[in-house]
Amino acid sequence: MLKTLIIDDEQNAAKQLAYLITKHCSKTLKIAGCFYTVEDGVKAIKTLLPDLVFLDVHISDKTCFDLLQQLPEKNFDIIFATAYDKYAVQAFKFSAIDYLLKPVQADDLKKAVEKIQLKKKAGELARLETLLENVEQLKQYTTPKKIIVPTVNGFELLPVIDILRFQSEINYTTIFLRDKQKLVVAKTLKEFEDMLGEYNFFRIHNSHLVNLSYVKSYQKGKGGSVVLTDGTEIEVSTRRKDDFLEKMSQM
Repeated sequence: MLKTLIIDDEQNAAKQLAYLITKHCSKTLKIAGCFYTVEDGVKAIKTLLPDLVFLDVHISDKTCFDLLQQLPEKNFDIIFATAYDKYAVQAFKFSAIDYLLKPVQADDLKKAVEKIQLKKKAGELARLETLLENVEQLKQYTTPKKIIVPTVNGFELLPVIDILRFQSEINYTTIFLRDKQKLVVAKTLKEFEDMLGEYNFFRIHNSHLVNLSYVKSYQKGKGGSVVLTDGTEIEVSTRRKDDFLEKMSQM
């Protein structure tokens, strides 16, 4: 049994989540308490030493990150919960951390708890630190510092500024970096497009997503082609040409 805390400033939401846990996850989780402020949440974590915390993203006029930064050690798993917030959701995606959208649904809860049971704790602190960094960046409407991508042996933290381009390989994607390294990950190109499309990355072709900061030149043609700073030349699809040229004109 995992000793579990719920920290959420909305008492009704906390009680509803507690009800769902009791109904659907009682064999796995034991609720040790619900807390409604950052201050009470910090005290509860230090005193009760939970295995798992359900943590709301926005807690009154503070956030879950205000809470996490007050804890010298984070020896517990976290399942974040958030009402839809564009920047919070993006930050979770960049940092490869799972979250639940409120109002929480029973099926989503059960899947999240199953993941917690299966996953390893290794690298969790790095993920949280990356999440904190990215949230601060996104609050300022700037490009996130890093993304975390899964690998066979764990995950890699990649500074966004070091990514030249992504190339699709069906359900896999090859990431090309400035230092000429390549990384193959089990994510689709669309996932990276959704994640980084607003941050100077553009899908110029069905199989290629490029960092526009590294476009060296454009060659005219039916769709044309771009040459990147590493010398790679990539075709621009005809149907994406106008959008690409408009995007470049805004840089």
